[in-house]
Parts: sequence; structure tokens; C-alpha cells
Amino acid sequence: MHFKRFLDIKASNNNILIIFNNNKILYEPNLKTFLLQENLLNIQIKDHLYVGIGNDGNDIYAVDISNNTKDINIGYKSLVEYDLRHLLAISDPNDIVLMGRANQLLHWIRSNKYSGYSGELNKFNLKEEALYCPSTSSMIYPQISPCVLAMVTRGNEILLARNNLFPEGLFSVLAGFVEVSESAEETVEREVMEEVGLKVKNIQYAGSQPWPFPSQLMLGYKCDYESGDLVIDEDEIVEANWYTVDNLPYVPPKTSLSGKLISSFVEDHS
Repeated sequence: MHFKRFLDIKASNNNILIIFNNNKILYEPNLKTFLLQENLLNIQIKDHLYVGIGNDGNDIYAVDISNNTKDINIGYKSLVEYDLRHLLAISDPNDIVLMGRANQLLHWIRSNKYSGYSGELNKFNLKEEALYCPSTSSMIYPQISPCVLAMVTRGNEILLARNNLFPEGLFSVLAGFVEVSESAEETVEREVMEEVGLKVKNIQYAGSQPWPFPSQLMLGYKCDYESGDLVIDEDEIVEANWYTVDNLPYVPPKTSLSGKLISSFVEDHS
């Protein structure tokens, strides 16, 4: 797979499309794929929001058809719409990369139609694979927002919390965005204190993962409880508790970095 960013469209009709409709992705359940062949669809790429994301023998485009009112399927047995988070939970790593890249680059194109410097329509620079302002030549690259995941442990216990945006019953490690002029480790300390009122120590990096909702880069950390009592920030956190491996609540799947962190705790304490 050769990743690149492009807006030109070849008239070969052999392009591969990753299609989004109202934040859901089109999926062929019989073939178990979201990589759809253009020649089996009634669609004109240029009539929709689109961006080229790579080439694997054929060009691959991410296309948003949210304003479309017609059935585009002319060659597949069936097409269904799946929530992107659902597919991320059941897909292999290579497919997760493709879905995430498609979603993130569509967000980039959608949110940078006009220049913030001049108000003019941005153009596309082939060499830089970036949008740019025609008046100032300022380049606009896809933006990534760093976010930390903080797995706090206390002996044989792990701290898990339910964010007010989570589905009912789902618990995970703490998370928060990195602030300007702040290191990731400082973010861990601040977020844990702000969300649950605890002081932590022995902060250690554990891994990273792109998270396309729409453009986060998750940085995972493990840390130890140092002091304090649980005081929940009710604006963000509904509930937070200490758990042992034999009474864990419903947690994210291992395809997510938060799920991997929790799984590592389970493996170390089983």
C-alpha cells in the first residue's frame, strides 16, 4: 500500500472507494469489505466530498455521500451502513488504518475548504500533498490532536471510569487532550488530578494509536497511584472505581489502545 494525498480522479472506473454516509461507512456483508469497486456503483466521485488516500494497484478514495438521496448500489448483493467505531472493534489492523485515514482526511478536506487567512477557496499543492491559501501560499496539512490515556494502578487494582459520552456500562482508563506547552507526562498528571482528584507517580510510556474521531493520536501511559481520594469531575466523569482482575466491568476491545492497556494489567495480575 502506497499512502498519498491527492484530488485528481482517473477515468479508469477501476478506483476503490471507501464511502461514508452521515458518519457511517458502507459495508458489503457478504464479501466482508468496505473497499468498494467504483464500477459496481452508480456514483460520480467529483459530485461529492472526496479525497484520494492511497494506491494499492488502484487509486483509493474516501468519499462522503451524505447529501445523496439515490441508491448507488448497482453491482453488489447488498450494502449496509455501519458505525465506524463498530467496524474498528471487529477489523484487523490494516483495515483499521485505512478506515481511519479515510475518515481523517475527509475531515481535513471538509474543515479547510476556505483559507483562514484570506477567506478564499484553498487550492491543492501536488508536491506537498497539502491545501494552501492562494493569497499567502500558507500550507494547510492534516492536523493531529495528541491525547493521553492514563492507566492508573494501585497494587492489584486498576482505576476505571465511565465518561459521560460512553455507552451505558462501558468503563475505560482516563483520557485527555495535551494542552499547549505541556508534555504528555504533564498531561497525565493534570488529567488524573482534574478528573478524579488523585496524584500519580512512575509515569511510563506504553504505546500509541491513531484514533480517527476525527483526528486524535492516542498516547498511552501507565502510572502508579501516589495519594488522594477519588473526587470525580462530574462534568466529564459519571463514575470511577478501583477494580481487580476478577471483577472488571465492560471495557473497550483490544483493538483500541485503551483495551490493550487494560489487557496488559490483566495479564500482569492473573
